[in-house]
Parts: sequence; structure tokens; C-alpha cells
Amino acid sequence: METRFIKATQTHDLRHRVLIPDHPVEALVYPGDEDQTTFHVGVFDDDEKLVAIGSFYEESDSHFEGEKQYRLRGMASDSKARLRGLGKAVIVFAEEELARRDADLLWCNARVIATGFYEKMGFYSVGEEFVIPKIGGHYRMGKDYK
Repeated sequence: METRFIKATQTHDLRHRVLIPDHPVEALVYPGDEDQTTFHVGVFDDDEKLVAIGSFYEESDSHFEGEKQYRLRGMASDSKARLRGLGKAVIVFAEEELARRDADLLWCNARVIATGFYEKMGFYSVGEEFVIPKIGGHYRMGKDYK
């Protein structure tokens, strides 16, 4: 396995297959994907197949403190490659970059089924569960770095 930076366009296939298979193609492009402060992380298997992704945007949320916040969005792993530490690899790699950028906090809207993973990675939830239409229940979760 190798974890490295990738282009936004490389995230589209996994975003579609794992996160939003019934949405139109336009939904694969998130606002800010091409911003200079945004970065995308991918994990590749031994055959150079992209098996996990995460996108990180400099974006603040008023539910959290911190002057330099980043948002994790579009975290996904190939269903055939799960339970191999891929999500952890994405987060650990991103945290090294966030440290270089002096980030105070990383936050995300975590699907209810993924909250256990984020808690193991040191995230905490704020507020009540909320629903994103056509996607389902989520919790706002964050991890402080300062």
C-alpha cells in the first residue's frame, strides 16, 4: 500500500461508487475541489489501484473553535479493500500535511455508520444527529490539533 496526494478528478470514481451511486455525475465535483488550499489523498494497493480517498478543504464551521480549520469530505474506500486500515492511512497522511499547514482542527460530517471509526481516530461529535437528504444521518465531528 502507498498513500500519496492525488488530483481531484482521481476521487470521482470512488466518490460515485461508494458515496453517491444514485446521484448525477455533477455531484462528484465538490465546491472547492480545485482551490489552492485543498488537497486530496489516495491510498493505492500493490497493483496501483486507488482503493481509498479523502479530500481536505480549508473551511471553517462555527460549531468548532480554531482559526485554521480544515474539512474532510468524500472519505471512501473500495468495498473489496475494507478493514485493511485504509481510512486510517488517509487520515494519518492528511494529519502530517495539516501539521505543515498549522491547522487547528479537522472536522467532517460523518455518516452515522462511520462515527466509530472517527472516534477511534480521536474525533469527537458536537450537536445532534442531522440528515442530509438522499444520503442519510450524520454527526458533525472534529479533532483538535492545538
